Amino acid sequence: MNKMSDEKLDSTIGGNVTMNGPIIHAIVDVINLLREAGYSVGSGIRRICEKKICPIE
Repeated sequence: MNKMSDEKLDSTIGGNVTMNGPIIHAIVDVINLLREAGYSVGSGIRRICEKKICPIE
């Protein structure tokens, strides 16, 4: 095993994918948005099938 100097250790970069907080938060927000949209569409379909729709007047 080779020993590295402090200068080399400071400049060492590992991996090629970095996932930081804002990216993870954005992904979670998109997933929550899709889930809520699914609930709304499912509720609309259920109400149409059960004929429990508020009249539009």
